[in-house]
Amino acid sequence: MNRLNRALIAITVCGGLLGATQVYARQSAQQPLKPILTGKFTPPIRGQAELRYTTPKIERKGKQIVTTLQVKNMANAPIAGLRCDETWYDKNSALIPGAGDQWRSKQLIGPGEIVTVTLTDDVVPAMLTGRNNYLFAHANGTVKLLQPPVKKF
Repeated sequence: MNRLNRALIAITVCGGLLGATQVYARQSAQQPLKPILTGKFTPPIRGQAELRYTTPKIERKGKQIVTTLQVKNMANAPIAGLRCDETWYDKNSALIPGAGDQWRSKQLIGPGEIVTVTLTDDVVPAMLTGRNNYLFAHANGTVKLLQPPVKKF
């Protein structure tokens, strides 16, 4: 008796699986599959990348100096991990310790894309009579800044 019950259960399960497979096959035949990755993927640039930048705008806001500039990718491939380091010098061209900021892009910067860079520093008295400098780099190489800076994009 137990063997008969087990045989009937096994036949029922197999029949259900066979029916489900046929239903699934019919549904997948009606709907064509769409590709997951559409379009072309361009790998990030390696080596030297070219950037054009605007004239930096430096403002004092309370006890901080805020520098903003825009950067445009002039290369034909995206740039990964773009970084900008700001360094401050006093009137005698000596490095001011503790002054300067760093900005890093967390996303790819596509060809022709414009990104705003904002650098914030605490005010040091020597900064008011000194000057600053910017150093750009990216994850896969160096950056060449196209001169002269433009007023706006």
